[in-house]
Amino acid sequence: MKKAKKVKAANVENGENTGKKKGGKKKLLLIPVALVLVAAIAAAAVFFVLPHFGIDLLHKELTPEEQIEEPIPKKGVETYVVGADSVPSLDTILEEGDGALIALRSPGKSKGDSSGGVDDRFTYIYELNSFADIMNRYLDVMMGSEQGFYITDESYVVQEERPELQDAEGVLILARNAAVAEGEEAETSRVFQLVIGWSQSSANLAVRVSTAEGKISFPKKETEPDKTQEPSSVSMQMEQLRGMSPAHLGLSGDSMDQYTIFPVDGFVKVDGMDCRRFNVYESSNPGSIAGVYLFSVEGDHVYVLDPNTNSVSTIR
Repeated sequence: MKKAKKVKAANVENGENTGKKKGGKKKLLLIPVALVLVAAIAAAAVFFVLPHFGIDLLHKELTPEEQIEEPIPKKGVETYVVGADSVPSLDTILEEGDGALIALRSPGKSKGDSSGGVDDRFTYIYELNSFADIMNRYLDVMMGSEQGFYITDESYVVQEERPELQDAEGVLILARNAAVAEGEEAETSRVFQLVIGWSQSSANLAVRVSTAEGKISFPKKETEPDKTQEPSSVSMQMEQLRGMSPAHLGLSGDSMDQYTIFPVDGFVKVDGMDCRRFNVYESSNPGSIAGVYLFSVEGDHVYVLDPNTNSVSTIR
């Protein structure tokens, strides 16, 4: 009896038909169930993770049914390729224990554009144990001189500061100007882009690889004031002086209309700046100087001169 029991147990373990077929069938169902689970996880990343950040992973004319689930190579994928462009994949920087590629979706031959068109959207789904550290290592590769990618916004304007990544969730757009495919006009503007999003709650990271119309651009820098600008004219500075209040200039009265202003030829130096001199007289007593004022060439500094000590004080 003991011998018979051993043989029977061995037969069931090997999946042989021993009269009770349930054992064999149960094991055969494990593979399809695993595939369904992987597909469900991938679908969650594609349809819920990145859309949470306002990113549509699928082309508006590409329905979920038209996405083809591709087999996953045992060692992952070495490169992401779209048309004439290719780049090292995230798999190349993954270390033992980081996680792995679990699903790959492609648009299929019927939707693919051999010229690298916008319909060529490939989506790679990863199950990872952490995100910030892995993505920082990947950014080091992608933003190096060899690959030449930039972090951009949706309009492909380069972001000048590298963001501080968080494990909880995040999204990045990496882009560079696309290579010119065979048969494509050289002046055609396209970008090769990777849209990457992740969510710690799902443990998934999705990478959408595609090309699209556009061009990498840099933010416009604020122009510095022209330090070589022409000095303010005598008439402009006289108008400035007339527009000031007498009290501000240390004079009496309510208006500068009661004073006569005379410019003096040449320039004097004050604090290293060229300044023009103006003598101010009371209109009722033109022979007596009421004040001496110095205007910087740019017109943004005004000084009053004490003729007795030949010293100046700043008015503004």
